[in-house]
Amino acid sequence: MPLSYDDLIEPTIVKQVSKSVAYCRCTRTKNPPFCDGSHAETNIQPHIIEFDEPTTIAICRCWRSKDHPFCDGTHGRLVKPKERPPRPQAKPATYKDT
Repeated sequence: MPLSYDDLIEPTIVKQVSKSVAYCRCTRTKNPPFCDGSHAETNIQPHIIEFDEPTTIAICRCWRSKDHPFCDGTHGRLVKPKERPPRPQAKPATYKDT
């Protein structure tokens, strides 16, 4: 049975302003796409991304990207074009070190 568009999740656009951010890989976080330590009872570790300067990136949320945690557009190829609704404009999420 093919997936419907509602089964897919668009990527999260993130303006990463800190040098290092942990992105969730266990899917248990309450603050997606950022890691909140919910993986502690699993053997899954978060994906740490480091940049020298602020960068805007697309974080995969369909879990099928071949370049995870980065979105590679796979979510858009999982459904037929006629099933896709118009794309809403996403606002970037911002993560800052505390």
